[in-house]
Amino acid sequence: MTNKNTYSSYNHLDLRNQIYLECKSMAKYAMEKGKAVPANTIKNIEAFEDYSQTRDGDDSPHIQRDMDIDTLVDAHDLLARIIDPAIPQTILLLDREQKTGSALKFLGPVSLVRQLMLAAIFSLLIFIGLMASPFINGDTLAEDVLYANGANQLARLIFYIGAAGLGASFAALYKANDFISKGTYDPSYQTSYWIRFSLGIIAGLLLAVLISEQSIQSDGVLSKGVARPLLAILGGFSADLLYAFLIRMVETFKSLFESSTQNILDAKAIEAKANLAGLEVEGRMKLAQSLMQMQQQIGSEDDPEQVKQQINEILQDLMHPK
Repeated sequence: MTNKNTYSSYNHLDLRNQIYLECKSMAKYAMEKGKAVPANTIKNIEAFEDYSQTRDGDDSPHIQRDMDIDTLVDAHDLLARIIDPAIPQTILLLDREQKTGSALKFLGPVSLVRQLMLAAIFSLLIFIGLMASPFINGDTLAEDVLYANGANQLARLIFYIGAAGLGASFAALYKANDFISKGTYDPSYQTSYWIRFSLGIIAGLLLAVLISEQSIQSDGVLSKGVARPLLAILGGFSADLLYAFLIRMVETFKSLFESSTQNILDAKAIEAKANLAGLEVEGRMKLAQSLMQMQQQIGSEDDPEQVKQQINEILQDLMHPK
């Protein structure tokens, strides 16, 4: 098979070829794992294969076009259930990756793992190389990097980036290996691994620079100068650590302002309730006064029109208070 991006070539397969190749890979995987595969399923898969070479010289089998696809789809459905929880896409990808002629194939079964391995090796070389340099030692690492300058400051920053790269690549490789071993690795998420790797480097560098060594080593458990590289590795391994730290800082500052603001809002609410209660009492007093006047008029006068007018005035005051 020609040496080209396996996942890209997989994406360009037509549907019939994709189903056939996934069936063949799943059948091979199932039998290698000792799972029972019906002989009739193998026969149905082989019936679709035409071993003639394609025009471009690729030795991938070209399947028969005049055969009913139903039997192949049924075989695909059966094999997918047999290899569960592994997924057909991953099994085909691993099978095709084994046939590539990449010189770096010994670093991992898929291209993502190989790339992450190179990133881990590069980070390790930076870490070891700078640790052996005169710029990095226990005394310099214990000092605040913000007070350093020149080559000393640059060397320490690069050292922390290397440490964060080790943690980030370790986390990404561990996660990818877990998915590959279960047969559930999805190459469409390849970009997300690099995003987490980049976030890990940023998190590790910021934690190593911003957090004081004395704040986490008051009991002397860690050796002098170890705390900051350890923070860089932890930040690289889990970017959530920096996220949690920043969220806690934001909540702390926010609580300072929210407490004073809440007190002001509570005072204004109490004042508004008092004003409303005063207006309600005043309205009741006016209503009582109007009713008393009307009562006196009813007793002293016999003109019903005047009484009706007085009632209308009271209703107007209730519906449209001044």
